[in-house]
Amino acid sequence: MEQAQDIRQAIGTISGREGPVFSAYVSVNAAIPENQGRAYLVRLRDAMNDHGVPEGLQERVREFIEGEQHPRARTLAIFAAEDGLFEVYRLPVDLPESARWGDPYVAPLLLALDEYEPYGVVVVDAERFRYFVTSPVAPPPDSAEHVGAAGYREMDVRPSEPRPRGGGSTDMDPAGRKQQENIHRFYKDLGETTRDITFREGVKHLIVAGPKERTSDFREQLPNEVKDLVVSEEQVDLGESDGEILDSLEEARERNEHERETETLSKIRESGVFGPDETIAALQEENRVYHLMVLWDLGGEMRWCDNDGLAIRDITAEECPFCGQETRVRPLTDLLIDLAAARGARIGFVRGENENTDTLRDEFGGIAGLTRF
Repeated sequence: MEQAQDIRQAIGTISGREGPVFSAYVSVNAAIPENQGRAYLVRLRDAMNDHGVPEGLQERVREFIEGEQHPRARTLAIFAAEDGLFEVYRLPVDLPESARWGDPYVAPLLLALDEYEPYGVVVVDAERFRYFVTSPVAPPPDSAEHVGAAGYREMDVRPSEPRPRGGGSTDMDPAGRKQQENIHRFYKDLGETTRDITFREGVKHLIVAGPKERTSDFREQLPNEVKDLVVSEEQVDLGESDGEILDSLEEARERNEHERETETLSKIRESGVFGPDETIAALQEENRVYHLMVLWDLGGEMRWCDNDGLAIRDITAEECPFCGQETRVRPLTDLLIDLAAARGARIGFVRGENENTDTLRDEFGGIAGLTRF
């Protein structure tokens, strides 16, 4: 939770800086064939040369990346400038590789935060309990909390009651009933532990995983305010390795995110705004958009007035019609990020090749929003 807050503060600080800043999102996921032999080092060097990054700054970036023998992340986000700025964030999500020399480029960082809104994952059976939290930024490589490159941290859990023990008695005999009562108390105690961790870590969605006969029992013992956060029950084989378990839970998280995305687009279709002109007008002039959905590969440009912090929809307007100051052309995605921040709207990027990107691109013109009224 603290890492996500730090990144959001960093986005505000970095995006407000005057360029030139070198912004790079480097794919370092060892599972991707194109990254074998650390081929990303060559791609990064070529990108810096192509963008005309000063040699001294290039050397600093190269030294850092070359020293990262095992990044333990999927993407490294790098921000560097000649005035001493040098920030690196380890992201557990695969982002499109990109580089810029000029205005700070923070859109992919927002995408990572949006995709990794904190999830809690409880893994439970009759005797064991583990709680993982997805992190929008991977902890440092030497962190004991880090589990793989998927960004999961295992919480230190110490139940106040001893864990139940028992053999294979059935529910029909006294020993079996006693064992069930012990499990019931165990789950009730862990429900309180789950609530404490969930709210402390800012978890918004909860996945309960384990043997089918146990996940439902555990879910029933959760406090109501936590029970409402459960988005799915997943059956997993606890005999598998941590990596295999977390991979299956990551698939569940991604599936739930896709379903939530689909639901948001359906609400926009019913009562939202869509298309660049209508959406920007509702966001900027009427301040009634609270959730903005943007196609990741949107493209396009628009005029911007730095003095007023306003988008100028007439691309030929070299002077701001409101204050008369000179305008400049900016990438549409960058402009939307600034407008959303200024208007208190959440911005979510939709990417990949699926029905949601098709809807946003073909039906909504690449930009859409949920409105307050």
